[in-house]
Amino acid sequence: MKNGVALCLVAVLSCAFSSASFASTHAVAKPAVKAPPPKVAPLDEYFGRMKLSPLGINNTIHDTNLHVKYDSANAGHYYQGLAWAEDALHDWARKYPNDTWLAGRAYYMSHVFWQMHTPDGDAAAERCRTMLFTSFKQSHWAALAKNETQDVIAPAGAPMPAAAAAVAAPVNGVGVATKAKSPKV
Repeated sequence: MKNGVALCLVAVLSCAFSSASFASTHAVAKPAVKAPPPKVAPLDEYFGRMKLSPLGINNTIHDTNLHVKYDSANAGHYYQGLAWAEDALHDWARKYPNDTWLAGRAYYMSHVFWQMHTPDGDAAAERCRTMLFTSFKQSHWAALAKNETQDVIAPAGAPMPAAAAAVAAPVNGVGVATKAKSPKV
């Protein structure tokens, strides 16, 4: 019985080694499979005329939003920087059309352009929304934007935040708002 088991073991090992040597000496042709393009752009790739990375585009949207929010009287001055980011966003979308970050960036960028209340800003907001509704119509962001209007997102004449009002309207002629002292009784 032991000899029979040993003989079977030798036969199995012999077959394993011979098939391994067959595979190594006779190349088996496998069809070449082309890897699908990546869905998400690398963070160190640069887009548009100003060569902005995805993080640079995101930072530009964020920074411009803060500038416009706290300096609404000069909102038009911040248009060009955001327009360069929009150019980079369109280049990014052309190279990585399935990138999951694109829809959200187009959504937020349209809001910041609307907050400028300028003809150029309004036109740029519409370009961003067109990208959102054509290229990303099934996205969560397109569903959110579907019922939004400029009057809802960035109403004209909206009250200025308290911090911006304090900076915009200096008191006592020195640029610092101070509390008026109450008279002593």
